[in-house]
Amino acid sequence: MNILITGASGTLGQDVLKACQSRGHAVIGTDRQTLDITQRGQIEDALDHHAPDLLINTAAYNFVDKVEDPAVYPLAEAINVHGPRNLARAAADRGIPFIHYSTDYVFAGDNPRGYREDADPCPINAYGRTKAMGENAVEQAGGQWYILRLSKIFGTPGLTDASKPSFVHLMMKLSNELSELKIIDEEVGCPSYTKDIAHATFSLIEQGNVPGVYHVVNEGLGVTWYGFAKEIFEVAGVTTPFIPVPSEVFPPRPASRPKFAALLNTKLPPLRPRREALREFLLTETIQV
Repeated sequence: MNILITGASGTLGQDVLKACQSRGHAVIGTDRQTLDITQRGQIEDALDHHAPDLLINTAAYNFVDKVEDPAVYPLAEAINVHGPRNLARAAADRGIPFIHYSTDYVFAGDNPRGYREDADPCPINAYGRTKAMGENAVEQAGGQWYILRLSKIFGTPGLTDASKPSFVHLMMKLSNELSELKIIDEEVGCPSYTKDIAHATFSLIEQGNVPGVYHVVNEGLGVTWYGFAKEIFEVAGVTTPFIPVPSEVFPPRPASRPKFAALLNTKLPPLRPRREALREFLLTETIQV
């Protein structure tokens, strides 16, 4: 296949591009400098020029707290809503399958049992609202669309200033700098490895799965940030003391967070266990362990 990927220099985009190449597909990787997804004309020109068989959007604005700022919100809306709409419509017009990634933040986080793919979105912060609107825009565009919801991804940091270090990187860094760590024991989610997400993306298409919404997460029970840090330190052999604390210990953040937002995968084969993925990531990354 000939595949065009937007946001290819980001954390997820890099691994999607590598997975595409490793599976023998031709790939065109773009970033905001080479393809601005908020500009419909640029998308039309790119699709007509490259004639891809598949379009994948990994671009997103995910600085959760900044989106609460009225001055920043229009940018997040442009990237998370108008961009996916532009891509989905252009793909539908040309009969090209379209894959778009979303987030567990589209849910309120009030269900301790977790959320199935058919659960109704009900975001509680501005970022989540833009992602939910982006999902709706993709669906409304019609065509052959796939929405893949992710949770607390970790992977190699992207190549741009818009890419953030993963929680894994942050924990390893702080464990080397502090004598004791205080880690929030809230916000249950399903941390997942971008490399595994990338390969699952192509398996989804190659195996002929029907269009729709999918949850793509590594196998394992939902965990809080403290619970995930415990897994990281156990796998890495870190001995720095760390304790669980409520979020109130830290200064308040502008955006509310879902308390229970584990994504339940009921439609795809499970990805490998999270600890196995984490072990590979820690061994292959340049993180001091």
